[in-house]
Order: sequence, then structure tokens, then C-alpha cells
Amino acid sequence: MGKKNKHRAHHSNRPHVSSPASPPASPPTPVGTPTFGVSSAFQQSLQQISALHVQAHDSSSVAERAEALPPTTPPPTDVQQALRKAQEAAELYHAKARTADRKAEEADKRSAAAAKSGEELKQERASLDALRAHVRQGERTLDERERAIDERDVGLLERDERLMQREAEAETGFLKRREAILAPLREEVARLTKEARDAQTELLKQHQAHQQELRSVREGHAAKLHEQEREHEERLTAARATVRKELEELEEKKRRLERLQQRLHEEQQDLAEEREYVNERARQRVAGDLERLEGEIHSLHDRLNAARRERERLERQLDERNTALEQFGDRSPEELLQELRALKRERDKLRDQVSQRPSADATARLRALEAERDAWDATRVQQLQEINELKQRLHRAGIAVTELESLRDRKDALDTQVTLLQTALRELKADVDKHITSTDGKSVFPACTSMDENLALHAEPDLDVDAPDLAAFVREVQTRIAADRDMPRQYGLRTLRSFLGGLAMSKLHLLQGISGTGKTSLPLAFARAIGGERAVTEVQSGWRDKADLIGHFNAFERRFYESEFLQALYRAHLPRYRDVPFIIVLDEMNLSHPEQYFASILSALENPERKQLPLMEASVEPAPAHLRDARILDLPDNVWFVGTANHDETTKDFADKTYDRAHVMELPRHFEDVPARTLPPRLPLAYSALSASFEAAVERHGAAADVAYNYLQSTLGTLLHERFDLNWGNRLQTQMARYVPVVIAAGGSLGEATDHVLATKVLRKIHNKFDVRPEDLIDLQRTLDATWSKLDARTSPEQSRATVARALQRLGVLPTVPA
Repeated sequence: MGKKNKHRAHHSNRPHVSSPASPPASPPTPVGTPTFGVSSAFQQSLQQISALHVQAHDSSSVAERAEALPPTTPPPTDVQQALRKAQEAAELYHAKARTADRKAEEADKRSAAAAKSGEELKQERASLDALRAHVRQGERTLDERERAIDERDVGLLERDERLMQREAEAETGFLKRREAILAPLREEVARLTKEARDAQTELLKQHQAHQQELRSVREGHAAKLHEQEREHEERLTAARATVRKELEELEEKKRRLERLQQRLHEEQQDLAEEREYVNERARQRVAGDLERLEGEIHSLHDRLNAARRERERLERQLDERNTALEQFGDRSPEELLQELRALKRERDKLRDQVSQRPSADATARLRALEAERDAWDATRVQQLQEINELKQRLHRAGIAVTELESLRDRKDALDTQVTLLQTALRELKADVDKHITSTDGKSVFPACTSMDENLALHAEPDLDVDAPDLAAFVREVQTRIAADRDMPRQYGLRTLRSFLGGLAMSKLHLLQGISGTGKTSLPLAFARAIGGERAVTEVQSGWRDKADLIGHFNAFERRFYESEFLQALYRAHLPRYRDVPFIIVLDEMNLSHPEQYFASILSALENPERKQLPLMEASVEPAPAHLRDARILDLPDNVWFVGTANHDETTKDFADKTYDRAHVMELPRHFEDVPARTLPPRLPLAYSALSASFEAAVERHGAAADVAYNYLQSTLGTLLHERFDLNWGNRLQTQMARYVPVVIAAGGSLGEATDHVLATKVLRKIHNKFDVRPEDLIDLQRTLDATWSKLDARTSPEQSRATVARALQRLGVLPTVPA
């Protein structure tokens, strides 16, 4: 029990002594200590009681003090109860103050947290500090009051002790006088009790007023805190909204930056491919220049040998001439030659004189004829002059007549032409008006609009939506293709597995091989076997841009001439084919450069976020239903583009970037024997089911794809880079991550899938290199044979060996046979 409570217990349990005693000195009242309205009367009563005790002590005898006294009545406890209530009120006040402090501390914490979002809460914190100071001032006031009450308790205890001593002395005597003294004392006690009750009532009123004040302050403070919290929440909400908006903007900027980085990465890859292509062309040109220079060197060697032979011949002639000159003595060859020429001229002159000398008659006749000739020449000259003058006159006259006739004919022709042009203009104007009138309200895309109006194309078919097991699926497709009534074909399981893996890997396929190997038939037969849709577009050699592929817009007729290719793409959007695998075959794709007429499709396939094909620069109305913004056709996800290619003098080579983006297949020369077995009809396979099988295969066999890529990167990467300058990027890893698992899930092996990728994606590039050395190819072949068993001991790299063998044959070296 604390000191304060001990004082209370001692004071409340001590018996009251009414005998008078000398009053002790009253303790000084602290400055500012409350008196509760009864201190003056109470002090006066105590002084009277003390005076009575002193008188009793001075005049009483020992016998009288020894007489027994009746039991004394305990003093009233209303003052103590009032003090206890005051102390309880103080404790309650302390508790409320501590609660207010805790709330103030919580408000400080909230203010500290809110300070991060702005400095506007400083004033609120200052007001809270002022309120806290006010509360603490009230607490200090209560503490001072409590200390004053404690001091009064101590004084009362001391007085009680003195009173007890005086009572002990008074108990021995003065009994008679005690009764006389007790009567006014009882009255005084009654009066003091009444005053104590009044003081208690006043104290309760003050306590209630103080409680009301505290309650109003607390309610005001709570309301203010609530208002501040609400304003703070509003500001925080606004700040969060601002921050959220800024975060969204930052996320959008981040996405744009990622798209820019992706585009930059793609452009860097394209630039690297172009650089590699330019380097390849440069190497080819250098190799050609080397061959030409070697030819020139051989030619110069031949000319040098011929010059040497000519020099030997001339030396022999010189020796012969020197021998002849020795026969002519000291005369030089020039002197002998001049003498010989002079003798020849003299001989010829004499011979002419002898042959031309005439007789005398002939000489006379010759002179007469010469005279006649001179006369005839003079007459002839004169007549020629006259003839020329007459011709000039005739020509001038003819020119005038001809000009008049020509002008007249030209005028008639122009009149006729004007009449014809006016007639044609009237007809053309009428035709234009007719076309303008006839195109009002008509669709710019008539074929696509017709498909929108065809109800049969808007009925969703019954499809097989269960994801098939790829191994059983490939065997079923092989059997159905072999049993096709219209166009039976025999394709091996390895070919079909590779084609199926290509469907999972890329939307663009390139099928190569000699004529008659079934390049065009494979995708069409596959589509029929699974119930998919197909279309064939025959590529022409004159195609230069996408208008040749998809069609063109005629502004005069206000009509878009849709090609079969565009109609097939639009048909894939309709509900009838929306969830059906759709294969578009580009027959003889390399008759023209695909990088020109197919560039828009290649770009859209490379960027999945923008798989769209702009058909027009501006929107048109009315437009088909599936054109976005009335001018853009999105490329459907269920469409694959399969290009067939022959390589001869009439075709173009594919660029390396086209090869890298596509799935390339070299179809075998001979078909396999597949027994024809009729299977029951089946529902068309849904595109979603086929995609689900692909994803399941990737998830199940993804680790095998990593093994295959690590084999290319770690085992063959250094050799291919240093010896052949062959490199690859992330695209190859992404393609292998989808191709290899699907081939394995379809019943193939890791070696089979890796061999195809290595041969068609990497070793294919050796074919166009002219600086390849035979020993490097032989080392590559030996490395393949030595390391392949670590990848897949059950298979062998047949396609890769064949590619290396063709490169060796091109260099005139027989390929080695593996042990």
C-alpha cells in the first residue's frame, strides 16, 4: 500500500477524541492550493478544540483523568470520502490524461507518417502539441491539489496525535466540564459535517464541471482529430491516386520502353543479319575476284610463254639476217633495200612505157576525141545549170501546193478528232456519273461483305475440343492422308512430326525439294486429315509489293479488288473457321522476292503485339465487320502460311532473315509405303485443342529443348563460330524451346529434332560461303560423329551429315564415311 493510502487508512480508523488540547501551529497553506470552501471554519473549529484540551490539561486532576470515559463517537468521514473521491477523480483525470497522451502520441505517429506526403500537417501537430500542453498543465494542477491534500492529511494526522495525547490526559479528569464542552463541540462537528457535505457537493459540482469540460475538450479534440484524419485520408487518397496515376504512367512508359527495346533488339538482329548478308556477299565477291585474278594470272602466264616463243623466233630470224648481211659486205640493210626498190621502180617504169606507147594513128584519134570531150563537157555543164534552175522552180511550186493540201487535210483531221473527243468526253462523263451513282451505299470490300452476309459462315461447327495425344495423332494423320480418296499421299512419320513441330514453332513454313516430292500436297493433305481449312495462292514472278498479294483499291470505282489470299485471311475470322486450323499455301513462293511482296506479313508475324495487316490508308464505310478501324485486318492466330519453293534459274533466293524466321523442311525424294486403311470419320480438330497439346508438350519436355540448345551452344558453338563464322541469337533458342518438345511428344527423339534444327537453321548457311575449307568441313563432320552419342545414342545426324556432304562435293572433295 502506498504512502498516500496508508495515511488514508490511519486517518479513517483512528477514534475521535473530543477533549480539548492546545492547538498546534497550523502548517502553512501552499500558494495556489485549493481550500475547497471549508478551510477557514474547519481551522477555527480545530483551534477551539485545541484550546479546550489545553484548559482541561491545566485544571484537571489525576483522579479525574483516571475515570473511565464513555466510548467516543468516531469522527465523521465525509471529508475523507470527499478527499478519496477527489483523489479518484484525479486518478480518473490522470487516466484520461494518459489516454489523451496516447491519442496524442498516435496522432504524432500519424502526423509523422503523413509528413512524408507534405508539410501541411505541421500546423495540426502544433495544435496537438498545444492541446497536449494544456492537458499536461491540467495534470500539473491536479498534482498540486493532490500534494496540498496530502499535506493537509499529514497536518490532520499530527493534530490527531496531539489530540490523542490530550485525550489521554483528559480521561483522568474534567468529566463534568467535558459534557459542557462537548455540547458546543458536537454542534461544531455537526456544523463542520454540514460544511463538509456542502464542500463535497461543491467538489462534486466542480468535478462534474471539470469532467464536462474534459468531455467537451475530449469530444472537441476527437472531432478535430476525426476531421484531421478525414482530411488526411482525403489527402492520402488524393496522393495515392496521384501516385497510382504516376505509377500507371511509369508502367506505360516502361512498357513503351520495353517495346522500343524489343524493336531495337529486333532491328539489331536484322542489322546483324543484314551485316552478315553483306559480309557474305563481300566474301563471295572477294572469292569471285580471286578466281578472276587467278584466271588473269593464268592468261598472263600464257601470254608470257607466247612472248617468249615469239622472242625465240625473232632471235632465229635475226641470226638468219645476220648471216645474209655477211654476204653483202659492208653495206647496210637499208642501203640494200633502197637499191632494190630503185631497181624495181625502174623496171616497172620501163615496162609501162613499153606497154602504153600508142601508134601514130591512135595518137591523132586520141587528140580529136579529147577535143570533142572538152566541147561536150562545156555543153553538159551549161545544161546542168539550166536543169537545176528548173528543178528549183518546180520544187518551190510543189511545196506551196503540198502545204496547202496538207493544211487542209490536217484541218479536216483535227475537226474529226475534236468531234470524236467530244463524243468520248460525253460518254466518259456519263460513265463516271453512272459509276458514282452505282457505288453509293455499296461496300468497298464486296467479297468480304458477302462473307459477312453468308449465314453458313456464321454457324459454329461441332469440333473436337479434346487435346490429342501427339504420338497417336501423327499416326492417325498419316493413315488418313494415305487413305484420302481425292489425293492419297504417303508421308513418313518423321516428315509429319517435323511438320507438326513446325506448326508449334512458327507461323511461316518453307517447304523445299525437287518437283514432285509433294511440297504443295503436304499442307493441304494435313489440313484435310484434321478437318481444317486450306487455301492456295499462286505466286507470280512479277510481284513487287503487298498489293500484288492482297489486292488493291480502285479509287475510280471505289472498290477494293480482294485477292484469294485476302479472302482466305478474312474467312479465318468468321465463326465457321475461327477455331479451326487454317493453312494458306503460297505456291512457288520464291518466283519473286518474298521480302518485298510478303514484307508486311513477315513484320506482323515477328511482332506478336501488332499482328495486323493495314489494307488502306484511311477508313471506309460501309466496311466489313472484322476490319478494325474500317481499314485494318488482324492476322488470326489459327492461320499458318506455308510456302513451297524450287531452286532453279527462274526463282529467287530467300534472304537469311526469312530462313531464320521460318520453319524449313527439305522433303525427301521418295515416298514411304504406308498401308491404306480407312478410318471412321471424325470431328474437325479445334485449334484450341491443338494448341493445348503443344503447350502440354512444351511443359513436359522443356528440359529436352534446353539439352539440345546446350549441345549446339557448348559442343559445336566454338567450332562453327571460329571456322565458319556462324552465329545465332535468342530466336533460335525460342524456336527450339517449342519445336523439340513437340517432336518428342509426337513420337520422335531428341536427336531427330536437334538434327533437323542443326541442318536447316545452322549448317544451311555454309552452302553460300565461298571461303570454306574442306579440312574444316571434315573436322565438323568428325566432331558430329564423335559427340552425337552424348546427345542421343539411338540416332545419328543424317540431315546434318548430308548438308556437310553437299558442301564437300561442291568443293570437289568426297565426304568421309563414318566408322
